[in-house]
Amino acid sequence: MSVIAATRLQFKKSAFAEEVVKHLVADNEIRDLFSAATSLETTSHIIAAVVGGEAPELLEVSPMSDVLMFNSLFVCLRVLFVKQVQGTDLSQGEQQIVSLTNRFAKKLANKDDGLQLQGNIELVIKLYNQLQALARAEAKSHRSMC
Repeated sequence: MSVIAATRLQFKKSAFAEEVVKHLVADNEIRDLFSAATSLETTSHIIAAVVGGEAPELLEVSPMSDVLMFNSLFVCLRVLFVKQVQGTDLSQGEQQIVSLTNRFAKKLANKDDGLQLQGNIELVIKLYNQLQALARAEAKSHRSMC
């Protein structure tokens, strides 16, 4: 990849991260998730980085919508699921992405937009539940070692 192309991709990811922040900050319930943990900006940059690497075509879509947000989070969830299953702990920002993906899945399941995404919504909920079970098993194994 040339320097120009790499720089262009970085600018696209930065602009995308800004759109993610604007979209998420508009929802009070989601904004409250970021009051004590990893910042919304940090989480949005993680989302942009993963989307830029896995599905750069999503960086081109504008304006930000719940469907685009869900699709971006779905890309992230698949990557984070593999990371967790391989035994690597997720950072706090990555854990927030997992929670956000589940929230958007539930949010879209009740909307007309969600009908076209129903298969992905069901998969997100299934992956989320598996990740939660894996985290519980991991925590339990650490407690029994002490």
